[in-house]
Amino acid sequence: MKFDLEHDWQGNMATPRKNLGEKTKLQLFLILTIIWIFTGLTGHGLWQSIESDTISQILDVIQKNEFIAPLAASQLSLSTPPLYSFVAAGFAKIFAFILPLHDGARLSNSLWISITLISIGLATRELWGIGYGRQAGLLFIASIGLILNIHSLIPDIATLSGLSLCFYSFTLYYRRPFRSSVLMGTGLGISFLSGGFIPLISILVTSIILYILSFWRNNRYLTFLGLSFGIGTVIISSWAIVMNYLNPQLFSDWLNQQIFISKPTFLYTLSGVSWFTWPSLPLVLFTLFKGYKNIFKQKRLLLPLVFILVYFIVISYSNIQNQMSLMPFLIPFCIISVGSIDTLRRGSASALNLFGVLIFGFIVILIWVGWLAMQTGMPGKIYERMFFLSANFNANFEIIPFIICLIFTSYWGLSIFKDRITNRTAISNWAIGITMIWLCLVMLWGPFIDNRKSHKLIFNELKQHLIQSTSCVYLHNLSAKQTNLLHYYTGVRGDNNITNQSCYLALISLRADSEFPSEYKEWEEVWTGKRLRDKNYFVLVRKDL
Repeated sequence: MKFDLEHDWQGNMATPRKNLGEKTKLQLFLILTIIWIFTGLTGHGLWQSIESDTISQILDVIQKNEFIAPLAASQLSLSTPPLYSFVAAGFAKIFAFILPLHDGARLSNSLWISITLISIGLATRELWGIGYGRQAGLLFIASIGLILNIHSLIPDIATLSGLSLCFYSFTLYYRRPFRSSVLMGTGLGISFLSGGFIPLISILVTSIILYILSFWRNNRYLTFLGLSFGIGTVIISSWAIVMNYLNPQLFSDWLNQQIFISKPTFLYTLSGVSWFTWPSLPLVLFTLFKGYKNIFKQKRLLLPLVFILVYFIVISYSNIQNQMSLMPFLIPFCIISVGSIDTLRRGSASALNLFGVLIFGFIVILIWVGWLAMQTGMPGKIYERMFFLSANFNANFEIIPFIICLIFTSYWGLSIFKDRITNRTAISNWAIGITMIWLCLVMLWGPFIDNRKSHKLIFNELKQHLIQSTSCVYLHNLSAKQTNLLHYYTGVRGDNNITNQSCYLALISLRADSEFPSEYKEWEEVWTGKRLRDKNYFVLVRKDL
């Protein structure tokens, strides 16, 4: 049998290797991807504060058939267009017979993540050639900043998918101008209808700058742009026209919202990118250092770099500054990174692999020790701390999560102690390691976290009093998260305007040392409740008729 060997002349660990087993590697990649995508989408409550906005919007879609401009209970104006909430509501309805609404809605993320991974893989293949798409996918999975955000109910996940489609179309336009135009137009529509103007402006500016560069300065590119923006305009204007017709004031308020700030936050964005994009960041720096003399001669470097520069400036001037806005950086970072995977020297690749082993090894030991302490009460100090942080949760031994986590932890342990670690297996170890951490966290610590963060029990208790009385209730001192979760768990949209005389119930949030609001002192107390470990407690009062 003849083997095609690529000899390692530079002392790196990527070669020699036989071009065998590609089908097996692809199957293992798909299995890892499925585990990474679906772990944590179901089986727990709403952990992040930002999820409360989305779930309240989704409930508005389902209860009121508000497809054009769904609003969260805490919102008076539209924050983002409705695409993500609309699709999530569809998933929630489909899986309503077996899953709670928030779990079914969260399954919609699997659609958006799949689109993103496929787009990144195909874009990488166009720029770097066959065999690199899977590596970009592994780097995307391995990204430290992505794991929690990608499994949350946030519109930014759909925005990321739209941007990835746009990026792929930039790489494909010369070979397949009409197909890439459809992809670009669709990507523009998805980006705008889930993220608003910021992603749309980023793609528009990127497309203009690319035309200045020789690779894109041709008539085919202009045709591609014309068709793309024509398709995108049709998609976007369809929603905008209907929105303006049905809710002109709401549409006007949304258009007049502040998009940019006067003082850019370059340092904040740079500091976020410096940790959010690991392990791609060091590989990007190595690729650019190695090929900086020929950057303008390499399309596979120019396109990602232009997108990084444009998006960095746009997001630094944006009035929204959070982790979710950093996710689009991963698209170009993962694509550039594959250029250095096979050329890293032995010391650099070993250091990257060892860094991942130390991080994931420490975290997984911490997870297992914490779980063991909750199950056995030993070590005592750790048990006391875990018991306190979990809001006095009494753990029960569940055999299936235990076996799954044990198998996956063992597999990761075997993978890092291979006799022969190559550059590519170092990246695989990062992807396997972060998947293992997420799997163990959700399955072993998930019940503890859920018990601490969930508002389900207290609002279900409150719901009984609201149903018996009225669906109208004033809110006093409740946060936006509490207002939205009250809407989700009880179906009641609170009213912050006490001048509305139709309500005779009020829900008040107070600290132990706070004075009771004077406007409600004459009202009768109906119910009081408090989540364990919370500083605030709730009081429901009723006005005598």
